Amino acid sequence: MALTTQDGTKLGQTIVTDVNANVSVPGPAARKISHEAALLFDKSVVARPLMVPEVCSLRVKNTEYRYRWVNRDGQGGRMYTQRRAQGFINATTDDVEVLGGDAETRDGEIRAGDLVLMKLRQDIYDAAMKYNMVKAMTQANMRGVHLEGASADVFDDAKPTRVSVADEPFNRSGKAAAFIPSSAEAEAMINDSIKGGRAEEARQTMETFRKKADK
Repeated sequence: MALTTQDGTKLGQTIVTDVNANVSVPGPAARKISHEAALLFDKSVVARPLMVPEVCSLRVKNTEYRYRWVNRDGQGGRMYTQRRAQGFINATTDDVEVLGGDAETRDGEIRAGDLVLMKLRQDIYDAAMKYNMVKAMTQANMRGVHLEGASADVFDDAKPTRVSVADEPFNRSGKAAAFIPSSAEAEAMINDSIKGGRAEEARQTMETFRKKADK
């Protein structure tokens, strides 16, 4: 016999603390509900899934620093040396608390495989972030120049290449081709612009497109 809405309301009002209570469903086929069914109506139990711990679960205690995992042994230790030169130093258990996962304390360092947790002073981090933002705004306002190979990672050491739009061909491999109208399309657009009094301007623009396409 399925539970009705009325039965559920009654159970919800009565079963609030003890999921092991022997509760019977009223009616001709009275029977005791299971432990799992009682859980549905137990207001003291909060539905919560089983959580898988993070690979490296930490709790930051010292908020005066910004933290970053760095490959200690990769590229012969070059990445670790670069971070040290930028101002990063190794974090300790005074800075963060290791909660679980693969993170462990080893030789005064917090390691996770070949990674080591490093920290950077907040003022140095903020200065670097502001430098990147100012640089990005400056480049965004530049006309006729864009960057190739730029990365969104603020710690990326790769230097993008500045490319002038004037030096690019009109049709680049793997990219959309420039719109070069045919003579018929050009005449159609010119005729459409006559009503707005822009016929001569449109005609000159179309001629410029065609000359560039012929080069």
